[in-house]
Amino acid sequence: MRSIKLVALLAATMLLWANDVTAKEKGDWIIRAGASYIDPKSDNGSINELGVDVVVDSAAMLTFDGTYMLTNNLGIELLAALPFEHDVKIDDGTNSAKVATVKHLPPTLSVVYHFNTQGKFQPYVGAGVNWTIFFDESEKGLLNDLDASLSLENSLGLAGVFGIDIMLTDRMFLNGNIRYMDIESDAKITVPGPTTTVLKPTVKIDPWVYAINIGWVL
Repeated sequence: MRSIKLVALLAATMLLWANDVTAKEKGDWIIRAGASYIDPKSDNGSINELGVDVVVDSAAMLTFDGTYMLTNNLGIELLAALPFEHDVKIDDGTNSAKVATVKHLPPTLSVVYHFNTQGKFQPYVGAGVNWTIFFDESEKGLLNDLDASLSLENSLGLAGVFGIDIMLTDRMFLNGNIRYMDIESDAKITVPGPTTTVLKPTVKIDPWVYAINIGWVL
């Protein structure tokens, strides 16, 4: 009998929790803040003249996004972040060496569709465009020894997102999401000398981005 009462109490509590949820509606703002982990693809490109591959390491940083609901289900989302910093390495198949660090900002604008906007579990999917801005390229190791300079062009590409908001109160929620970004940059490495050498590898980062956030419906 005690177990039956416990199950009934738990069910009633879950029902009250599920009912104590404010639906996302047209005109609402949805704000999230948390941490994201950027995991680039493993084969980022190659410098054929040197016979080495380019490797871009993973990085984590604080991220933020805001969504304005155009309808009860459809919204426009803007992702922003503090600057990410990545180590850039070259790999000859036997050894790997750090040759640079680079920072970037990944503002991403997406159209997002929210499902079950009156429930406790509110998944969403979206697609849009990513504009990756590279800056503060800093030469290390071999590039520094050669007095070489590195620059990376900004990247414009497609992006996709899948996430879920889990309502904790009528306005606050826990969020998890996964993104894919098409990031490809034309690099330029200039090596001075009697005859200046200019290398122009294409760096294909194309990362998956994993995030966990706390959010609010305003």
